[in-house]
Amino acid sequence: METQVPLTIFDRFASNLHIAVLFAFAAPTPSNDALLDGLSKVITHFPTLIGRLGYSSSHRRPCVILGGDGGGALVVEATVSSELSDYLPLEPSPELQLLHPSPFDAVQLLQVQFNRFKCGGLVIGATAHHRVADGQSMSTFFVSWSQIVRGTTVDRLPVYDRSWLNPRRPPRCEFEHWGLDFVSIPTHRRGFTINPVNVDPSEITNMLVRYSTDYIRKIKAEVNNKYTTFETLLGHLWRKITIARGLQDCDHTMVRVSVNGRTRLKPPVPNEFFGNLVLNAYPKANVKLLITGGLAAAASIVHEAILEIDQRYFQSFMDFGELYGEEELVPAYDVDGIVLSPILEVDSWVRLRFQEVDFGGGGGLRGFLPTWVPFEGLVMLLPGLGEEGGIDAFVTLIAEHAKLLRQISHSLD
Repeated sequence: METQVPLTIFDRFASNLHIAVLFAFAAPTPSNDALLDGLSKVITHFPTLIGRLGYSSSHRRPCVILGGDGGGALVVEATVSSELSDYLPLEPSPELQLLHPSPFDAVQLLQVQFNRFKCGGLVIGATAHHRVADGQSMSTFFVSWSQIVRGTTVDRLPVYDRSWLNPRRPPRCEFEHWGLDFVSIPTHRRGFTINPVNVDPSEITNMLVRYSTDYIRKIKAEVNNKYTTFETLLGHLWRKITIARGLQDCDHTMVRVSVNGRTRLKPPVPNEFFGNLVLNAYPKANVKLLITGGLAAAASIVHEAILEIDQRYFQSFMDFGELYGEEELVPAYDVDGIVLSPILEVDSWVRLRFQEVDFGGGGGLRGFLPTWVPFEGLVMLLPGLGEEGGIDAFVTLIAEHAKLLRQISHSLD
């Protein structure tokens, strides 16, 4: 028997693609059988990950279909003839795509690959469809899975209560969500695009810029500790990437910053809510003023833009879903080409629970990284797993721009 779980307006705002991540564990590690047994047990708490995307029979709105034909998770077992230590610390490389099932044209919403190295080390590569879960949700899933494999109690089961998703009566949009959040696609114009910018994917490179705890302390001192670590580091990266891109003084640049709504709604939604509950803030600046204004000005622009994405904005967005939910809704970034410049798309996984993933065995987590992304303009902040701690910035740029960013990434001017 099939059950249809409607996608929320936040699910529909998420990118229509799979997100891939890699976890590297030193030996000794649990067996594949133990991992698979734990996966079969934990997935009962996360049923939407083994459903399939479709449309409800009554309202023709997108939904996750549970039960019936299809669905399930794809699990692949692979062996690697080299030593895991040859690849540590993990660095972005196109070869990383071999460590997880292809996210393109994937049938299952969840795909997992166990990669066994000659030394006994393990890399788990996984992809999950973004319209089913955001980063916060997937960190809950991976931690829960690892706890079951270790034989410990799952401390934070997923929450599916949607009682907070209540549009007002009558619904009203206090903010403009067409354009920045969604693009309007008239029903008579199928195949609509917005002049996407594309290059050969081989021209795009992925890089990891490591910022130690000491370095972050230095740049926060530059702004008199007035802004959060995220706001300060993003302000720093925004300026350096803008310089590396070689944008003109008269150009304008914008950042799409992911903002987690769980703590912004009133009352707050539990962190364990499973699904999507993220919107974007949109810091904007003139290129010349951003570069000459210094770090404090850049961090201030980020700070003020994030403040605007508050309870009122989230409520307006829910009302937007009530008013326009019957339409074909396409997130603005789904019509981009593979080059975002002069825009950046930024997400932070630092405060999520990915670094807590521990399947046992004693080897421990040695690396955590997104896969290789053939897409320019992404920045993902990751928890630094090295001795210096800090934050690792995963950045995708045109190769010549990436080369310049490496040269200036730690400059304090």
